[in-house]
Amino acid sequence: MSTGINNFMNAIYNAIGTEVSGYYKNTPFLGKIISTRTKYGNDIQVTVEDDDGRWFLIDATELLNGDTSVYTNLHVYLK
Repeated sequence: MSTGINNFMNAIYNAIGTEVSGYYKNTPFLGKIISTRTKYGNDIQVTVEDDDGRWFLIDATELLNGDTSVYTNLHVYLK
């Protein structure tokens, strides 16, 4: 794992309260990370909750890449 990816993963793991925006199945969302967990292998999953109480489970590699088949235009606003 490169240093840049490692730094991003460390930042994501400690990013509780950080805003995430994007589209889920072509529907826009904006929410905050409410929890993180390590996954088997080299990834981290974040749980994002929006103002309507909907939860979105997103892998850190998806946030890093910005697009998947389900999520598009992903942005995480790290401090």
